[in-house]
Amino acid sequence: MGAISGAGEIFARIRAMDRCWLEGRFADLKTYLAEDVVFVAPNGNRALSRDTAIASYQNFMSHAKIRRFEASEPVVTQQNDTAVAEYAWDMAWDSEGQSYEAKGRQVLVLVRLAGGWSVIWRTQLGS
Repeated sequence: MGAISGAGEIFARIRAMDRCWLEGRFADLKTYLAEDVVFVAPNGNRALSRDTAIASYQNFMSHAKIRRFEASEPVVTQQNDTAVAEYAWDMAWDSEGQSYEAKGRQVLVLVRLAGGWSVIWRTQLGS
């Protein structure tokens, strides 16, 4: 496995990306997602572009009030200009009069581009 020399930078970018959607700053997500990013939901549904991925965050946050979002420190494996980051998450939210809690794992594939590390693939595992 490759060195994780960029792990700190990748960790910081992932946390900044999470803050964007949690704070409703959806336009800022463009900084972190490649134009042709692929998001794979636990049910297998896919978002096949940055705009579609951002819309999925907007849709969720349009009716959800987050009570808790916690994420573990990512485990990062890097090979040259490609990295895989995997971490656990735990979230609680309210939506349409109901309370929800879910735990899962997220796997991100990132590539180093001129503007820094960008997510090209996200797979969310769990509920």
